[in-house]
Amino acid sequence: MNRNFLLSSIFSLTVVCLSAQTTPPPPVPHDTIFKLNGSLIPVDVTTVTPTYISFIFPGKAEEFTIERKEVHKIVYKTGKVDILNQAAFTLIDESSWEAVWITEDKKEIGDLYMLGEVEAKSPSSARSPSAAKKGAIIKLKKKAANMKGTLILVTKKQTTGGYGEYPGYFIQGIAYGPEPPEEGLVPETKGTSVKDAGM
Repeated sequence: MNRNFLLSSIFSLTVVCLSAQTTPPPPVPHDTIFKLNGSLIPVDVTTVTPTYISFIFPGKAEEFTIERKEVHKIVYKTGKVDILNQAAFTLIDESSWEAVWITEDKKEIGDLYMLGEVEAKSPSSARSPSAAKKGAIIKLKKKAANMKGTLILVTKKQTTGGYGEYPGYFIQGIAYGPEPPEEGLVPETKGTSVKDAGM
């Protein structure tokens, strides 16, 4: 009887050990902020805006902020990656357009510099209003990214095309970025309001 008990105990222990070895590794417990200076900060990101990022340190209650222009990217614990700024040695190109923020709220300009006006029309290949709008917005973001912009304040948007016509979309705005524009291109105006920007 003792022998049966001993064999069943060994069998149970073997099953527990084997199941423990086959469980997947736990996910990364925190988000990681990669700064442009190369340092890493393991945190829990709470808010991302066009001008700053808020976060809390693991196990702490106090919330901290860091300027968006200091951050290269955020790798979230879910695996999602947000590229916010290219590294200093990398030129911004059309591949960074996804990080450009579009807003109609003047308050979100903050201390960003006005870089200039941008506008875009939807491609003629658009076959639905949503596709036309998406195409125009992508083109607008790419133009802002080429100007090293991180935010676009929308000043005008218009849907075109009626019954029996192909849909179209036009959008216009002002691009803003964390660094002043190159000298001689646009007046160096930090935190320009909509009124100051000629609207």
